[in-house]
Amino acid sequence: MQSGDPVKSRSFLSRCLGPLFVAIALTVGACGPQPPMSTATIQQPSLGTQNLRLGEYRVAPGDRLRVTVLSDTELSGEYEVDSTGVISPRMAGRVIVLGMSTPEIEAMLADRYRAGGYLRNPRLSVDLVSRRPFYIVGEINRPGSFPYVSGINVVQAIAIAGGYTRRASKTRITIQRFNAQQGQEETVTEDSPVGPGDIIRVPERWF
Repeated sequence: MQSGDPVKSRSFLSRCLGPLFVAIALTVGACGPQPPMSTATIQQPSLGTQNLRLGEYRVAPGDRLRVTVLSDTELSGEYEVDSTGVISPRMAGRVIVLGMSTPEIEAMLADRYRAGGYLRNPRLSVDLVSRRPFYIVGEINRPGSFPYVSGINVVQAIAIAGGYTRRASKTRITIQRFNAQQGQEETVTEDSPVGPGDIIRVPERWF
């Protein structure tokens, strides 16, 4: 390379200094603010989110069910699933419904009434009257639990809770999905769906 050739000089400097600039940038980035390590977060949609988007719903404590027995209306009634996942329909005794879908509960109750000799050909339906509440904590104006609204997303849930505080971070919101392992939270956006029993956490901004 001749010292008087500016084009070749610039090409040489680019090849030599380019890797140095990349290394400096990576070092500076590593020294910047890092997210807290106290809670495990996952970036991809969790199984809970995928099931929620598919419309799958499993009964859990806090849900309220209506049992309608067409062949004997005196056996009909509404029941809240207790903390152990149990309801007690008339003449059926205590039945565990935790983790079941409403069609599965219908089939189980029909078998229970048939086996107990109460109904020869049970005709009944089970409907979900209300779902367990969702919860929201952190930098929002009214943290707490709120009745679940079907199809709600994160930003709508935050609006129900009075909106963000001035210190809220809108880019690091997480959700602990119902039945997820303790401390496992999923990083979400304002458009992400919220399910019954989910816990939304809105953290404080770093600066």
